[in-house]
Amino acid sequence: MGVSWTKEQQQVIGLRNRNILVSAAAGSGKTAVLVERILTMIMDRAHPVDIDRLLIVTFTNAAAGEMKERIRNAIGKKLAEEPGNIHLQRQLTLVHHAQITTIHSFCRHVIGNYFHTIDLDPNFRIGDDGEMKLLRNDVVEELLEDFYAKVREDRRYLKFVESYATGKNDAGLADLIFTIYDFSMSYPWPLKWLEECRRAYEIEDVQGMERAVWMRPLLENVGLLLEECEANVRQALEICRESDGPYMYEAALLDDLVTVQECQSAGTYVEYADAFCNLGAFSRLSAKKDAAVSEEKREQVKEIREQVKKYMKSLQEQYFYQSPEAMAEDIRESREQMEVLLGLAEEFHGRFAAKKRERNLLDFNDLEHMALEILVREEDGKAAPTDAAGQFADAFEEIMIDEYQDSNLVQEYILTSVSRRQRGVHNVFMVGDVKQSIYRFRLARPELFMEKYAAYTTEESLDQKVELHKNFRSRSQVLAGVNGIFRRIMAENLGNIRYDDAAALYPGASFPEGGGEDMDTEVLLLDLGAEEEAVEESGETAVELEARMIGQRIQELVGKTQVLDKATGKYRPAQYRDIVILLRTVSGWADTMAGILGNMGIPAYTGSRSGYFSAVEIQTVLALLKVVDNPEQDLPLTAVLHSPIVGVTDRELAQIRSCCAEGTFSEVCRKYAEEGEDEALKGKLKDFYEMLGDFRRRVPYTAMHELLWYILEKTGYGEYAAAMPGGEQRRANLDMLAEKAMAYENTSYRGLFNFVRYIEQLRKYDVDYGEANILGEEEDTVRIMSIHKSKGLEFPIVFAAGMNKAFNRQDSRGKLALHPDYGIGCDFIDAELRIKAPTLLKKAIQRQLINDNLGEELRVLYVALTRAKEKLILTGAAKLENRMKKWRHFYGDTLPFGVRSEAGSYLDWVMPALLMQSQEQGFSETEAGMGIDISTPEASYAVRVLSIGDLAKEEALHQIKSRWTKETLLQWDTDCVYSEPMRIHLKAAFDAEYFWKDSMDIYGKITVSELKSMKQTADREGMYEVFTEPDVVPLLPKFVSEEQEAQGAAKGTIYHKFLENLDYSMGETVKDVEKQLARLCAEGKLTEKETEVIDVPKIVRFLRSPLGQRMKQAAAGGKLCREQQFVLGVHADEIRESWTGDDMVLVQGIIDAYFYEGDEIVLVDYKTDYVPEGGVSYLADKYGIQLEYYAQALERMTGKRVKERYIYSFWLQKVIPAGEYLTHV
Repeated sequence: MGVSWTKEQQQVIGLRNRNILVSAAAGSGKTAVLVERILTMIMDRAHPVDIDRLLIVTFTNAAAGEMKERIRNAIGKKLAEEPGNIHLQRQLTLVHHAQITTIHSFCRHVIGNYFHTIDLDPNFRIGDDGEMKLLRNDVVEELLEDFYAKVREDRRYLKFVESYATGKNDAGLADLIFTIYDFSMSYPWPLKWLEECRRAYEIEDVQGMERAVWMRPLLENVGLLLEECEANVRQALEICRESDGPYMYEAALLDDLVTVQECQSAGTYVEYADAFCNLGAFSRLSAKKDAAVSEEKREQVKEIREQVKKYMKSLQEQYFYQSPEAMAEDIRESREQMEVLLGLAEEFHGRFAAKKRERNLLDFNDLEHMALEILVREEDGKAAPTDAAGQFADAFEEIMIDEYQDSNLVQEYILTSVSRRQRGVHNVFMVGDVKQSIYRFRLARPELFMEKYAAYTTEESLDQKVELHKNFRSRSQVLAGVNGIFRRIMAENLGNIRYDDAAALYPGASFPEGGGEDMDTEVLLLDLGAEEEAVEESGETAVELEARMIGQRIQELVGKTQVLDKATGKYRPAQYRDIVILLRTVSGWADTMAGILGNMGIPAYTGSRSGYFSAVEIQTVLALLKVVDNPEQDLPLTAVLHSPIVGVTDRELAQIRSCCAEGTFSEVCRKYAEEGEDEALKGKLKDFYEMLGDFRRRVPYTAMHELLWYILEKTGYGEYAAAMPGGEQRRANLDMLAEKAMAYENTSYRGLFNFVRYIEQLRKYDVDYGEANILGEEEDTVRIMSIHKSKGLEFPIVFAAGMNKAFNRQDSRGKLALHPDYGIGCDFIDAELRIKAPTLLKKAIQRQLINDNLGEELRVLYVALTRAKEKLILTGAAKLENRMKKWRHFYGDTLPFGVRSEAGSYLDWVMPALLMQSQEQGFSETEAGMGIDISTPEASYAVRVLSIGDLAKEEALHQIKSRWTKETLLQWDTDCVYSEPMRIHLKAAFDAEYFWKDSMDIYGKITVSELKSMKQTADREGMYEVFTEPDVVPLLPKFVSEEQEAQGAAKGTIYHKFLENLDYSMGETVKDVEKQLARLCAEGKLTEKETEVIDVPKIVRFLRSPLGQRMKQAAAGGKLCREQQFVLGVHADEIRESWTGDDMVLVQGIIDAYFYEGDEIVLVDYKTDYVPEGGVSYLADKYGIQLEYYAQALERMTGKRVKERYIYSFWLQKVIPAGEYLTHV
């Protein structure tokens, strides 16, 4: 039976001889339609087209491979029906050579055929990603070395260095160059784009600034917010005029309306500036009381008015805080520094290109730009196809572009050049969904799609568009839920997409009867503000709490909810593999969630993309390779000795070090291998050095991957890793390292030294490969993945998690703001006066970047929600009370622009969109377990707000069930086992006592802070005892961090950071300390917000204290030491009497400061925490044990006596002699 195509799908398949843009909604079957179009073209009886006469461009190699496979199978199927069809036989042969390819593969094809036209060696090679990172890092280092050599010769360079090359090294400046370079390469002619960026600073006056291309979006944004202010004021007036409305506020609101309208009447920046300059204070609302006035409406009007005042003030502070002349002057003054920076970027372009040519290397950017150079030339200031492009145009009957929404400008020029547009022939077919354009970080230009979408018509024409809005993936409940949200949050003024009837999703999938119960879209919210004390006591983060909430819902779904089995076409109970958890970013979320789910007995797989280099087996092998390369490296040597490869224990490492006070650790190790007293340890070292010598002898003549395999075999570490927990994954990781070694051998680098450097640079620049994938499709486990990775996939049950995760606005907050259309915005910097402020150009670009980013976030959310086939669940954790009140006050068809443009997370869009559909305005209450069903003619949602208590109840039930199972097993009568040998074996195993049980509760390592806590209160001691399960099932699980304590700790950290970097020679006045804060901020050691935490007068008082003066004197003589880390070995019974035996516990800590006076030491500890009455003895009692261990450590490390110990309390602003309060451990 043939496929039944919809009318729109038939249009896509059958239309010919025109440019076609297909807007294919999620799940609309675009790939199947595209394949069918290709098949009908090659099998057209009147005008058949050979498959190799079509250029079919897809986004990924996997998509290209899948497309080619589908076409080959379809041709094969047709050929089976018509075995004598010679044309089909020919197509089956040609399909192997057809241009069904990615844009980069096509570019390579172009270069391979026309390399001679651009003077390129045909033996070029595509550089490995890591190799290119290394190479460009080498180039920028050379560039900056040459640049710094010129600084003294040119005042401009010196000024630039003072403004931009701040901090400890060149990393910041190098990153700026890389950012500009990468950005420019998405433009067809990068150097031309840089020149346009340079010209943006050639502003002579205010009129020139008014004409700038970036001024239009800035003024449009101002206009949109003013429109919203007017609408808000009018809404407030309507409420005032209601029968029980606050009529006494009407006069003030009418004044507000006049104020807003006066600003709206402006048309130019200067006019806006004049209007905002004359903006006075808003009049006070009448204080008149009237019992007939609704208190709720009175508050509602106040809230609306406050929002208007907030918008107006924000606009004034952002764009009109100084005169237009001063704004233009700031841009003009920044020109010189931007010329230097852009000059460096241009120089980097040339040097990097030359270095690649030297090595005959190309990267993916080169593929695109070299293909463009071959295919396009400039003619009268416009791009025109070359003869080579004409030959490709002759070869291809049609250009088909899949995922067109993800194209960039370079790709647009390339593919247009090989079409027949110049000849008046329309033969470009484009398909995609702009709502799924989520690769802005790769500099995709969705506006290319949107421009054509606006220009093309659905009527018969040479430029025609077709809408595919039927979804053949999801249940109607899922689609209705998605439509209900996006109709209210996706509009043209943010993201440039209007979610109307044409953009909406319509159900096309059929599901058999007997399923579909409880499939409405769900929203699960965990209220961190409810039962706040319980949250603070629980000890886990919001991510972990949200994971528990998700885990409990998964436990409810698995085995109970019915889902359609794709293979059988019948319903079955949901399994773990039917479920996916989608996250905006997996970093910091995926592994945490997987861990929590694992603890709940739910198998979860993350496919982490950032764990490879941190895996212990990879770190161990890399450390060994470093030692093979250079045995004098102490840290890698220690890691290898301590690893299972050699098996040297902590005590033995200390024994080696103690045998010789002088020399490096590697020297001491070699000496011990010859002269050591412990024969067993001496034998370990001798064996290791013999093995090391063998490895080093093989390095010059052995390929890297062969050397790696030899090392793994000789050491036995490969088998050891495979035998460890998670051994299959570890072995796969080592296999991947060998693969990377083979890939390295194909680079332009050679030898073990460069391989080690290669890996180090990959780690440094975050070129991580993720752990090797060992998961099969049928594995029964919950998948946790990023939304980006899920694109193109589908799952029966989808959790869109982390809805309260803050949006990333990094690119709008950096030193530079870059936009492809508006150039580069920078700060106005006066290094001499220590002034730094964003230029109006930067502010305009920042605002546009924020809007562009929010548009991207809308599209990412759309991708996430449209992955669900049968059940969609959105989850988030937040403090809800105040936000719920804010979310519930919106009416109308679409959320106001200001609300959407100020959103900080997906929750700020989703919840107002849902509450706009709800008649239950009382939903602002957030009681435990509270829920609401939102039902409209369009969609139904089940929203539930949970507290930590709700999670605890569920967990308690699971604990009770687990305890019952355990008790049943414990009470099992072993005599009832039918197999006597098995009974004896089990009894012996269960009755056996662990020999080392006395040492089970002894910590191997403990911090001084933990020791302090152990000594302070007896009730904390239980934390360190062997856990005995209580008789009562705990009602509260252990989850979520203590925020207030963290804030105090953060303040202490900032003070310690400042005191660590304090220059005692710079003076001790308030002005001197402020200068030091400014210096540390400029050097990147403190942020501006951190400097605000420091109480300057308190620092001055410390510096002027007798202790501060003694430390100043010690610093001048080089006798002051700060932030000294230590590890101290202490017998276990010295810490706790119950810890017996010969076990040693490593005590670790960091000493704030100490200094030498004569041949003795003075120890200092800073405290910033609150001190109650009786503060002196309180501090000494609280921190006495801490200072005692610090003193012990210092005396052992230095061999000097600690004569005095002091606590300096910044709360009390006192020096406290601590020694008299101490009790020896």
